[in-house]
Amino acid sequence: MSTKIDATERLLNLVIALLGTRLGRSKGYLREHINGYTPIAATAAEEARILPAFERMFERDKKTLLELGIPIRQSEVQGDDAQEQVLYRIDPVDYRVPEIRLDESAMTLVSIAANLWAEASLGAAAQSALRKIAARSGTGWYEDETTAQSRIRTAEPSFETLWTALRGHHPVSFSYRASGVTESTPRRVQPLGLGNKYGQWYLAAIDLDKSLERNYRLSRITSSVQLHGDERFDRPAPFAIAEILQTLGTGKQLTALIAVPEKSAYALRSRSGAEIVTLPTWQRPGWDVLQLHYREPELMADDVATLGAAALVLEPAELRDAVAGQLRRAAAAAVAPPRNDLDWTSKLAAPAAKKRDTRDRLIRLLSMVPYLVSNPGVDELEVMAEFGITAAEWAKDKDTLNVTGLPGYYHGDLMDVTTESGQVFIRDAETLASPLRLTQEEASSVLIGLRALTAIPDTEQAIALDGAISALTRVAGEDAWLADAVGLELISEQLMGTISALQDAIMHGNACAITYLVRSRDELSERIIEPRKLFSVDAAWYVRAWCRKAEEMRSFRVDHIKDLADAGTAENLDASVSQWQPHSSVYDPGSDDVSVQLVAEPTTALRLAPAYNAKLFNVAEGLVGLSLLVGDPATVVSAHGAVGRNRLGRRSRTGAGSVHRLAQACRGQL
Repeated sequence: MSTKIDATERLLNLVIALLGTRLGRSKGYLREHINGYTPIAATAAEEARILPAFERMFERDKKTLLELGIPIRQSEVQGDDAQEQVLYRIDPVDYRVPEIRLDESAMTLVSIAANLWAEASLGAAAQSALRKIAARSGTGWYEDETTAQSRIRTAEPSFETLWTALRGHHPVSFSYRASGVTESTPRRVQPLGLGNKYGQWYLAAIDLDKSLERNYRLSRITSSVQLHGDERFDRPAPFAIAEILQTLGTGKQLTALIAVPEKSAYALRSRSGAEIVTLPTWQRPGWDVLQLHYREPELMADDVATLGAAALVLEPAELRDAVAGQLRRAAAAAVAPPRNDLDWTSKLAAPAAKKRDTRDRLIRLLSMVPYLVSNPGVDELEVMAEFGITAAEWAKDKDTLNVTGLPGYYHGDLMDVTTESGQVFIRDAETLASPLRLTQEEASSVLIGLRALTAIPDTEQAIALDGAISALTRVAGEDAWLADAVGLELISEQLMGTISALQDAIMHGNACAITYLVRSRDELSERIIEPRKLFSVDAAWYVRAWCRKAEEMRSFRVDHIKDLADAGTAENLDASVSQWQPHSSVYDPGSDDVSVQLVAEPTTALRLAPAYNAKLFNVAEGLVGLSLLVGDPATVVSAHGAVGRNRLGRRSRTGAGSVHRLAQACRGQL
């Protein structure tokens, strides 16, 4: 037999041969029957020369399969030939996903949990898990077409390295800017868990320099993360990130007194517990003094600073200084002369995609066979979309499948993949009909999603959700620890009531009268909406609804809905959202939007770009440019402390009064 056989074809044939035997196959049998292995030579001298090469190839193949989660069992038997004393086989129990009993409701929830990662780095693993679970449970295929959908992003530049370190128990080091300071300091830590709360990713880790457990917000990591892959540490057990997430935002409650003009600053006025108070020591006609409570000084300073001159911090001094510092930096950016040395022609190179190798293709083919078996007649285009491959790759995969099968390779031994009128059918694939067991990443991605869904108010699904979690925990086995180490909080207690009311309106086909905060204009708007779908991106919840005022479908942030009341039966039920899906950037550019250019340090630019569909440019050493569309250029200076430029490259001033208002705001806080 020829030795010039594709490595994927050889490995696929090896898996089929070892999985399709009850007693096992000897090394000599495998060498003789697996296409790609060097055949036995005609002479003893030649055989002595080529045998070591076969031995090395066979050992590499065993190691490759083991690394992919396919262990090969060995058994010794009596015989005259020493080489034939060891038999090799793959036990179906080790290979296949255990049987999963899920009804339609539970399978739908698994689909929602897997699709939660659609915009994240775990998306491929979650979709692979969904394929395997659907095939093994026998419940068919379910799309995420419910009335409530969630999407989690992993856009933080440091996430991938931290995820790898967490799974492999490796320490990492990075530079970190703590809350309330401007300088970064080096940190060396042992990662214990990753969690998402308030739309932010947090790392729980042991600080090796201080021997203390600390929490780090990924958005404050100011350098690339260095993985110390040659080092490993023992994780403390048990560890649950959920307990860490519960403690975030529960620090000491602080009180602020902030003066704001009447009929303005609605974002502050609508905060929980906000009230107007009278101060004998400070009065100004046409202004109110708000008493507000908060726990995160940095976040509170952000909220106040965005209001510019429309908010004056009276107490405490620390908050006033923090706000003034932000406004000074924004004012300086607004009046700074334009830089002429920035290169807006050099696009920032996208991160190098992981090069697909033999292992990736083998895993794809092992997943593709049970998928085709479970979905006879599936459209070719759907197969390519499902596995993210091109037409050329699909043609090559079909050719490989058609030349692989049980040893002997006669009619009925080889798999047979045919296409009829664009529909795909596979025959003689019983050996690989059951999907390969879930990897740790696959099992954990779905488990993490399912546990996150328990916070969404929907009592009718509670039993199905508990059943799905129990089933996936059993399947994950000892790998389930990773699902405890990674957690998501998809919804806050403050939004629970509004989301429940909107969900009830969707289920009963009702309209809602809402008072909606338009933050960009600092105004309250009265609207009647007809909700169709609830969705979230990270921790920000939205309702997709028909707006009677705009007479079109719009997305409304749930936390900007200040009052909600029933408005009777919906009148525009024909306005469908069936083809609309949430995605990582919920900002929909309008025809009148303005193109602006911002400059930021690399980690900030990489973090902002996905949310605004921005194009990135390598404008200068240590700086990255972002080109994006905004509805109102006036928001750019105050929100980002940067200067926008229009499409022609001219300075895009935010109006003659903008810089004056920033300077006035700075003076007011001092």
